Amino acid sequence: MNDFESREIDASRPSAARMYHYYLSGEAVFDVDKIFGEHVFRVFPYIDTLAHHNREFLQRAVEFMVAQGVRQFLDIGSGLPTVGNTHDVARAHAADTRVVYVDNDMEAVNRAHDLLLQQGALDHTAVIEADLRCPEVIFDDPQARRLIDFDEPLGLLIIAVWPFVPDSDRPYELMAQLRHRLPAGSYVAMTHGSVEDAGPEFKQGYAGLVDLYRGTSDPAMSRSRDDFATFFDGVELVEPGIVYATDWRPTHPVDTQDPARPCNFAAVGYKP
Repeated sequence: MNDFESREIDASRPSAARMYHYYLSGEAVFDVDKIFGEHVFRVFPYIDTLAHHNREFLQRAVEFMVAQGVRQFLDIGSGLPTVGNTHDVARAHAADTRVVYVDNDMEAVNRAHDLLLQQGALDHTAVIEADLRCPEVIFDDPQARRLIDFDEPLGLLIIAVWPFVPDSDRPYELMAQLRHRLPAGSYVAMTHGSVEDAGPEFKQGYAGLVDLYRGTSDPAMSRSRDDFATFFDGVELVEPGIVYATDWRPTHPVDTQDPARPCNFAAVGYKP
């Protein structure tokens, strides 16, 4: 049974989905998002760079999985549709790819559905309203069942989502449930914000960012590299293992002076 209510649109408070969209595109959905974003940039001026690191890692991870023969993806916590969506990236390399997007934010679900409808993409993509904290609801959803064969390998994407799942919601148990439902031969790509390797100035700024997010619909937290590694228990890490998002199989030289670089861990795991 789903113990978590879906989230209706709340224009009075920023949401993680809208803010992520703002950092990536510069487009504020509501005035409150723009105002909040101005506060965020004051305490952590590289938040948009961090968001782009996440997005670029997702795109490279999807391309890698497609090259391994994966033709179906489950993108949990997909947020608002923006440039370089999972289905756009995957189908550019394999036209028969199917993608199911998942979010508990009704605004994200509605906008994604409208975009897919406009693209005429609903035959090979779907967006479902569900919560990461109820894995069985996601896997048993009729739309997910329509597009995904759970006897065949799939690509699971959980990008910049775990920071919004507190320890009280048992994130590692949730990941174990998700992993249990993955067919052999599947891959999982994940990222997580962290300041473990950042300098004192950035640790202070990130702490300010976390404080700001306490006033949103989606409070956030940082975790260490070891914490992040625990999400990959039971799967084999794909080379190069757990690295900064910018450093996972980059397609261009990595800017080692990028101040946002050490603030985001990323990895891809394989379920044998």
